[in-house]
Amino acid sequence: MIIKHLLFIVVIICPFKISALPSVARDPVPCLHDLEVNFFSAELVNQALSLYGIRQELWAPVSNRLIGKSLEIPRLMKIKTAYMVPNPIEYPMNRAATAKLLKEALLQVFTENMLFYGINQQPTSDFIFDYIFTKQMPLFVRCFGESALELQPIFD
Repeated sequence: MIIKHLLFIVVIICPFKISALPSVARDPVPCLHDLEVNFFSAELVNQALSLYGIRQELWAPVSNRLIGKSLEIPRLMKIKTAYMVPNPIEYPMNRAATAKLLKEALLQVFTENMLFYGINQQPTSDFIFDYIFTKQMPLFVRCFGESALELQPIFD
C-alpha cells in the first residue's frame, strides 16, 4: 500500500511540481562567446600586420599570442560587467552595450599584445585593430544587430 502511494506521488504529483518551478534564465546570445574567443584569426591578424608594415618575423608570434590571450576575454567581460546593474551580458542581454564592451575588451587585449612585442607606435597599432574590426564587422552585426554598426571605425 505504501509503495502505491509513493508511486502515485512520484508519477502523478512530482511532474506538476517540477513544471511549476520558475524557468531558468537562458544563456546570453551564443555568438558572444564565439566572438570573444575567435575574433582574432591568424590569417586576418597576419594580413593586417602586413598591410601596416610590421616585420614578417613578428606576424606568427603576434597572432599566436593574440589568439591565446583571446581565451581571457570572457573573464575580462565578466570583470567589466560585474558591478553593472543591470548587467548587460546577462539575460536579457543589452546587445548595444555588450557590443561596445566587447570591442573595448578586444582592443585592450590587442593593445597589450602589441605592446608586448614593442609595436606601440601610434596610430599604427590603432589602424591595425580598426582594420581587423572592420573585417569582423559582419560577425558583430549578425550577433548584436544593426546597432553594432555604430562601432564601425571611421577612416578619414
